[in-house]
Amino acid sequence: MKKFILASTLLSTCLSIQAHDIWIKADTHEINNDEQKIFALDVSRSAQAYVAEANHEIKQLNMTAPDGQSKKITADYSGKVKEVFEVEFNEAGTYHFESPMTQVFLSFYFDEEGKKHKIRMPKTEYHTLPKGSKPEKTVEKQITTETYISYNGFSDVKQTNQQGLQIVLMQHPNKLRVGKPLRFKLTFNGKPIPEAEVALKSLNEFYYQDSDKVEVDITLKDKGLVTFNPKHPGRYLLGVEYGLPLKNNTKADFRSIEKFLTFEITQ
Repeated sequence: MKKFILASTLLSTCLSIQAHDIWIKADTHEINNDEQKIFALDVSRSAQAYVAEANHEIKQLNMTAPDGQSKKITADYSGKVKEVFEVEFNEAGTYHFESPMTQVFLSFYFDEEGKKHKIRMPKTEYHTLPKGSKPEKTVEKQITTETYISYNGFSDVKQTNQQGLQIVLMQHPNKLRVGKPLRFKLTFNGKPIPEAEVALKSLNEFYYQDSDKVEVDITLKDKGLVTFNPKHPGRYLLGVEYGLPLKNNTKADFRSIEKFLTFEITQ
């Protein structure tokens, strides 16, 4: 059996290009409250998980209720480091929240002295680079982030969308407990992708001086299966990146498709 072990603070080559992860944070992802229906979600971009550094400006979230009905919700507050969405839960069960896809072009080039630089631009804007520059490559990044929140009970999670990069749940996302392995399957257009890069972050490295592991199993039996064995409770951020070379594309040489999932481990 062949496995790759990735430390929780490790970022893949393409993920490190972004340098900032996109996350959705609630005070708790398992809410039990009969008196309150409206709760806040924070969305931000940061190098350190769940410490807001920059507003990613997604402006909207797609909210899917337990009955399968979806709607767009708009940010109630947009500041320098985060957006805040006030969400009203009208029925018990599990809700899914996902950001719209954001697109970023990052170009790498060398100046006249041979020093490497990074700048946000597509290939079509190479002509604006400083005189004497030598472009190396351009990466088109497609980024989404998602999470699940259960309100006064749980309901089945139906993942019907197979298009693009998906983190397929093997357990209920709000029933994750310390000491019990949890698994996700990574797919692209419905097919397993064992070559996808995985990163796991949390604040546990500060709370517990601990570095949990992610195992990516690439055996023939379970291609693309990610296994995580949590030793401590807390909020975790799973980042997945799937890279594709582009041919005859006028704007980029490579495409980096990234998805982030916020989840919580409880005792």
